[in-house]
Amino acid sequence: MKELKSGAVILVAILLACFQSFAQDAYETWPIEEAAVYESGVRLVRSGVVQLDDNGRAAVTLGGLAESIDESMVQVDLPPNWSLVSSLFRRAPSPDELKSATTALEVLIQKRDLNGRTHAMRSALFEAYQEELLMIQANRKVAGNELLLVEDLLEHADFWRSRVKELKYLMLDLKLEMEMLTEEREVLETQIVVTNAKGDELEGQLVLQLSGPENGQANVAVDYLARDASWEAVYDASVDAEGSIGFKRFVKVRQSTGNEWLDVPLTFTVGRPTQSLAPPELRPQLLTIAQSQSTNAYEWAAEPELNKREDRALASFDGDAFGNGIMSATAGALERYEFIPENMVFVSGTGRPERIFIDEFSLNGQLTHLVLPVVSDQAYQLVSVTGWSQQRLLPGAVNILTDGVYRGAFEMNLPTPGDTLRLPLGQDQRVRCSRNRLIDLCSSAAFGGSRKTTQSFEIMVENQHNRMVDVTVEDHVPVSNSTDVSIEVLNLDGGELDPVTGKITWVEQLAPMESRRYVFSYTVTFPKRHVLRGL
Repeated sequence: MKELKSGAVILVAILLACFQSFAQDAYETWPIEEAAVYESGVRLVRSGVVQLDDNGRAAVTLGGLAESIDESMVQVDLPPNWSLVSSLFRRAPSPDELKSATTALEVLIQKRDLNGRTHAMRSALFEAYQEELLMIQANRKVAGNELLLVEDLLEHADFWRSRVKELKYLMLDLKLEMEMLTEEREVLETQIVVTNAKGDELEGQLVLQLSGPENGQANVAVDYLARDASWEAVYDASVDAEGSIGFKRFVKVRQSTGNEWLDVPLTFTVGRPTQSLAPPELRPQLLTIAQSQSTNAYEWAAEPELNKREDRALASFDGDAFGNGIMSATAGALERYEFIPENMVFVSGTGRPERIFIDEFSLNGQLTHLVLPVVSDQAYQLVSVTGWSQQRLLPGAVNILTDGVYRGAFEMNLPTPGDTLRLPLGQDQRVRCSRNRLIDLCSSAAFGGSRKTTQSFEIMVENQHNRMVDVTVEDHVPVSNSTDVSIEVLNLDGGELDPVTGKITWVEQLAPMESRRYVFSYTVTFPKRHVLRGL
């Protein structure tokens, strides 16, 4: 007990000493004047009034800052005839939090000590009752050959019974009270640990040494970059029956600087911040290609990819990426857009994502249907847009609505400007298809050292709408990765073949309630003593 008490006293003394050392400097928490949020990182501006002394000097500790500040990118806006003598960024406890923790810790220690004294007193009383009970139990027999009258014996038994009962009740009350005191002490010990840890929490602090005119007073602004913030584009796209798309643009912003952004003017900028003195090195623009399974010049990400952006939202930086201002992969040199919300918003400093409305706009699109008989008997409805690049679109999650019904979400990857953007709307049950192997037209024969097999398929597509629809039907013939296997296409029924991928495409318009039939066939030749797999 004495060791715990002495340790707590030493802890409070240390906290008080730390607080007194902080109190010697002018500690300020200037408000945030503006925040420019990048895809990775944020540029913050704070300002406040500084008073110089008789010697034209001032030492200001600007606290309440994020811990992840790049000291080399701090800029200080000074009035005329003022100069910055020195600046130092450090991570240290907040004096206000330290004072609050010290006061709370003193109160908790006093409560814990009072709890210990009360518990000790109750324990001593319990032991006294216990000794009395043992004494009564040891003297419950009548000594010697003394004979007692029945009335005296009954009176004697009643006295002993009532006293034992009273002692039992008193001991039970004390036991319950001591259990409550023990539980209270455990709670206090936990609160002491938590309060002590709170006093040890660090924040970013910028120590400025300023000089200027004697007794001068002026407003000073500090501009700095913090890493713990990011944003990404999010859209709600409402598509009507004519193909017109109403877009609502949002940004999903997250920041864990420890400061709440309340009524702070925000700007969301594409790319990463650049605030170094030296210009960055212009690096080569490298292009890569990947095999695409789509007729588009881009790929739709699978729906589970939506959650991966959350994990990367508060990404860390390496030295080059942050210091030299290298922009992210979503932004080219001509795409450094800025978005400013119409209204002031609140953004928590704990990393919780906030969705902020930016603007809304419309795009004219054309409804089409993509039929994949080998995958599904229902067509996939798409809307194709050509003038999308004028609306500063960025890759991001898109929530699709048709006729006021939420259809789902997908990750939109943009094609090259000038290409057609296609948004998937889900499956349409009123444009249906079927795919069947025509057994009567399939055959297999052997000649020489080879075997030849012929396969034929029939595709039926039906438009059950009361309007005309544009339909793209896609299927495929097999392709071979072996020179011993050759494939010959016999019939495509008007379809267009991609010889590299084996994809067959039919582009048609179907009238209301119209059905269309497509037949394609091919032969495969392979060595006779081998087994053909994948057909």
